[in-house]
Amino acid sequence: MKFKFINIFLGLLLLLWGCGGGGSGGSTNSDGNSSTETINLNGTLLAGPIAGSSVRSVSQAGGAEDYSVVAVSNDSNRTYRTTTNANGTFSLNLPAKKTYLFSYIHRGSYIGPTVFGGSGTKVYSAITVNSDTNLGNITLDETTGYAVTSSIPEATDTAVTTVALNGIPVGAGNDGKTTQVGITSTRQDSDADMDGIPNIFDADEDNDGIRNGILSSPSSAEVESDYIESVYMSSNIWADHDTIEKAFDLIALRLHVVPVQGQEDRISKVECIDVPATISEVATVRGASSLGEPVNYPAEHSLWREADYGLYRTTTLDPEEWIISITPKAQMAVGDTFTIRVTYTDNTYEDFFITTSYFIQTWATIASYNGTPMSTDSGTKSNPVTFNKNTLDIVINKATDEDGEILEGLSYSVRYDLTDCSGGTCSVPSNPTEEAVTATDGETLTFQINTSISGTYYVTPVAETADGQRNGEETWFTRQ
Repeated sequence: MKFKFINIFLGLLLLLWGCGGGGSGGSTNSDGNSSTETINLNGTLLAGPIAGSSVRSVSQAGGAEDYSVVAVSNDSNRTYRTTTNANGTFSLNLPAKKTYLFSYIHRGSYIGPTVFGGSGTKVYSAITVNSDTNLGNITLDETTGYAVTSSIPEATDTAVTTVALNGIPVGAGNDGKTTQVGITSTRQDSDADMDGIPNIFDADEDNDGIRNGILSSPSSAEVESDYIESVYMSSNIWADHDTIEKAFDLIALRLHVVPVQGQEDRISKVECIDVPATISEVATVRGASSLGEPVNYPAEHSLWREADYGLYRTTTLDPEEWIISITPKAQMAVGDTFTIRVTYTDNTYEDFFITTSYFIQTWATIASYNGTPMSTDSGTKSNPVTFNKNTLDIVINKATDEDGEILEGLSYSVRYDLTDCSGGTCSVPSNPTEEAVTATDGETLTFQINTSISGTYYVTPVAETADGQRNGEETWFTRQ
């Protein structure tokens, strides 16, 4: 699967979003399991603080209702999902003789992994199930960001270890985005950097300090499905200079489900059954003009919730896909998770997860030109900056993430060209020159444009991920 995080262009998105962030894996209902040998796994999820997994001391506050319990296969990243009832109990049918890690999602937010045993700097985060298993009570501490079983299950797999601090997985509470000291190697399984967060939900699955989706797609980006080729999120943002709108009011965030060629007609419906809480009530639908003319697409600017968070089948794209484009209209966060359900014509379904691995707060902008700070009073298409030199030497501010820190790993370029100004408004050239900017450390980059010809120049610094998600601020300069 191609997993792409919101670059806010989602960062969000790049959701960088979790896909990603995290990543996305296939999940079937119990009727959809293809294994000939399955077992039942059940337990009760309770909400409350955890004093420490080494002593398994908890103060339980009651059943955790309507939480997603996600079992992640350790060898394939395939996922299996169910929800808790009013008492917090849950039940899953799983292929037998497999190893699983367990995580939880609530109201569109990834919460954390499960500790089954261990203490100190090493805990056990997986079980291998060979027969029906009751995990008993599991306490989930949303503040700390992990869960612990009340007793150590017999199915605990001591071969799957997680790096911990005082018995708590080092990735807990930060969705894996914090670079951890002491993790020097990665494994080829569902928790590559051993921080406790499964790859599909980990914002930085290999602990290299670069969020998923920026330099390359994460290893978790492969869909395990007979009918779905890829599930991913993409986004971009092109802002006019001196815009007063927030990124979440400008971003074009798209969710994509691409079927295996020839299996399109097996799909009867695609929808999000869980959406990040911050945007669930306010996200609006963007226009469908460039989305492949999807069938029954909602009205532009309508609330996405009024369309039951649906995705829609395209008619002119190759390959065909199910798609929605939205404007979040609210701040998103690392760990925000979309649960996408694909329902088939035989009434079986598969669930897929897209998790945000980063969210861009500010896009690439021009900080100064020829030694002069950019003004808020000029630089727009209706009021270009004026200057009188043969070169335009610009300083570019790098894009920042949800914490206001420089988002590492992006590549930068500058789009520029002479453009037409008439009727009081300058245009965007149809095919501007684009040149790469040499990467350097620090918060800014520099670039020089030859402006020996008088006229108005369109100039846009661009920050881009490896998979082509882009953002930048469009600015105009007039050489007198």
